[in-house]
Amino acid sequence: MKKIFTFLAVTIAFSMNAQIQTYSTNNSGSTTSSAIGSYTLATAAGAFASGKDTEATGEYSQALGYKAKAHGDRSFAIGHLSKASGVNSTAMGYWTEANGNYSTSMGGGTKANGVYSTAIGYGSYASDYSSLVIGHWNLSGSTVTGSATTANSANTLFVIGNGSQSWSKSDAFKVMANGDTTVSNDLTVGGDIVVSSDARLKANIVSLGSTLAKLLLIDGKSYTMKKNGKQKIGVLAQDIQKVFPELVTTNDKDMLAVNYQGLVPVLINALKEQDDKISRLEKLVEKLISNK
Repeated sequence: MKKIFTFLAVTIAFSMNAQIQTYSTNNSGSTTSSAIGSYTLATAAGAFASGKDTEATGEYSQALGYKAKAHGDRSFAIGHLSKASGVNSTAMGYWTEANGNYSTSMGGGTKANGVYSTAIGYGSYASDYSSLVIGHWNLSGSTVTGSATTANSANTLFVIGNGSQSWSKSDAFKVMANGDTTVSNDLTVGGDIVVSSDARLKANIVSLGSTLAKLLLIDGKSYTMKKNGKQKIGVLAQDIQKVFPELVTTNDKDMLAVNYQGLVPVLINALKEQDDKISRLEKLVEKLISNK
């Protein structure tokens, strides 16, 4: 009975100790690293590592490196001057900061300040909610890839460039997407939009023929978008579908979309047809005048 009581006492003591156990180590011999909180680890290493400023104060947090600070619960900071202050945040590399909850910062001088944000690359900043910044010296943004690029809106995709800031004149990277791509918000393109149209890629090529009569059945509209209140000018997909069904697609929610680029050959043929009518009328007028 005494043995059982002793075993239970040791077990209870071990369990209580495990809930508040902290660890503080230092490879340079100092024991002044600060590990405060359950299951925390503070380690300072390197020639200049005194350990006195290495802190792991969040629950289940770990800080490794000179002046590394892991203040958020379940945070991880590794590297000289790294700081992980957000909950479930990770800062890896020299002078990195992961201040947003669930944020990740990797590379020298990177900062992930937005919730669910990720910054990768020297000097990149991810400041918006659920933002991703990849590349050298990005200032703030959403989804950016490249050098000196910036995106300022949350939950959007801005690409991809090398030097989109006014002080940089580098050429942009090429972006290639092999599948369908959907953009839910406005898309602004500073350069040309080039569509592959080589005849060698096509089969069963025939003239579109007369399109004017069908084109006259379409009416241009002005309207307000329900989701954001923006005023727009365009066409209705249902109107296009009646005369040019090839230019209308349906998504998985049965919403219709128009291939506006596909309207270009329709307009070309309608213009040619109208020009032919005008030419014939001019000839008729000249004939009537000459017969007087």
